[in-house]
Amino acid sequence: MSPSMLAAPRRFPPSLILVALIGLALSPASTMADQPSANPTSLQFASGGTIRMKLNKGDMEVVGVADDRIKVSWHSTSAADERRVKVRVQRSGDRDATVSVDGPGDEMRYRIEVPRQSDLVIHMRAGELDVRGIAGSMDIDLMAGQMDLRLSDPARYRSVNASVTVGELDAKPWRADTGGLWRSFRMTGEGDYDLRARLIAGQLSIRTE
Repeated sequence: MSPSMLAAPRRFPPSLILVALIGLALSPASTMADQPSANPTSLQFASGGTIRMKLNKGDMEVVGVADDRIKVSWHSTSAADERRVKVRVQRSGDRDATVSVDGPGDEMRYRIEVPRQSDLVIHMRAGELDVRGIAGSMDIDLMAGQMDLRLSDPARYRSVNASVTVGELDAKPWRADTGGLWRSFRMTGEGDYDLRARLIAGQLSIRTE
């Protein structure tokens, strides 16, 4: 085959890639529950560990509480939708746990309670994510939607790295407010915790509780 017959690789504009990613985030989940999960679903887990979450879509509230337990509950105006939710909470050793939540996103509200002193790693597809009451490091990804992080003491963070590909970024404790394409904010301090938050499309807000 002659070189002239070889097709040059196609380069797609960033806007087209973003549209495809957002469409993927909003598309129906690939798996659903075969059996209804217990509502709520809970597991004993001591403070000071790391909790990794894989969340699908919906209105997610992650709250740090004064209890050595992980508890996931949910509510919808549709009882049929509530029965389609699949939740799995597992512990690996004494200091690591995983939480998986899969179900309908429309009109569904989820609440995930974790020990207040925990490190969180969260990956979420789409919707609204509200995190508060956490005394620990956080590493959070949201593909499309709104992320609201409320910090009890911003001075406890030694590094903050937040970015939004398309949308708005507001980090009130450090008076950073910007919008548009490829926005980011970085800060270094003398605290104990690290915060990294990434959003492809939507609004990211960091504020004090």
